[in-house]
Amino acid sequence: MRDPIRTALYRCFDADEELLYVGISNDPANRWRQHQSTATWWRDVTMRTVEWYDDRPSAEAAERKAIQTECPRHNVIHRPKTKPGRIAVNPSRPQITLSDTYRDRELTDAQCRRIIALLGLGGAR
Repeated sequence: MRDPIRTALYRCFDADEELLYVGISNDPANRWRQHQSTATWWRDVTMRTVEWYDDRPSAEAAERKAIQTECPRHNVIHRPKTKPGRIAVNPSRPQITLSDTYRDRELTDAQCRRIIALLGLGGAR
């Protein structure tokens, strides 16, 4: 039996701290170079976070959950289906609502400005 391979779950964010993409890799730096040469959204990435898991199956489960609950803009696989009767935060991601996005989280200033803009209460997006 092979030793488990430590695998990273990474998140890519834009300047407004909007989640663009969630992925996994045992070599995140190499994977980011691949994204840089193939993904049109990569130019918008200004921040990345990394969480390490002891093995790939654990990272895969965490990736699936993150994509389904956090709804990154550019992930396609594991993306949840739109639920009827819900108001979308972002028309390009109709499956997510404000309560889904910000439940159980401390908000950054950028996120507060985004909520205010989405509610039409002024402020910049």
